[in-house]
Amino acid sequence: MMKNSAAMQNNIHVPQGFSSSTIKIYFWLGIMSALALRLILIADHYSVTLGKAMFYLGVVGYMIFFAHRYRVAIRRVTVLEDLKLLEKLEHGKQFSEKDIEGLYYIIWSLSVSKERINYLIIFTFSVLSIAISLLLDLGIVG
Repeated sequence: MMKNSAAMQNNIHVPQGFSSSTIKIYFWLGIMSALALRLILIADHYSVTLGKAMFYLGVVGYMIFFAHRYRVAIRRVTVLEDLKLLEKLEHGKQFSEKDIEGLYYIIWSLSVSKERINYLIIFTFSVLSIAISLLLDLGIVG
């Protein structure tokens, strides 16, 4: 039974992390999509067509961005579940080389993720777009 379990674990695939350039591409896609969606209020003040263009750019960009983020999350959870890492941690079981490879992948993936800065930038864009839109709607700026 023990040999069979070890053999099954060795068949578990631990994915490779995405390259630095891939991470940057998705980061900038997320930022540009966030900016486009927040610019709708401002662009719409000047041109309905420009506002619609910002909407479509933002939504399509977010669709691609969040499909990627979903894939990243699924990959992490799959490694956790397939290797039963939480269960092993809870019960103080010894980690195999495959377990360590899985943990390394998850920790590396979290450490290189740009999601924290992405959230901060999206929040900042949101505050700025609301403030500028209110200034435009109230006629304070033109």
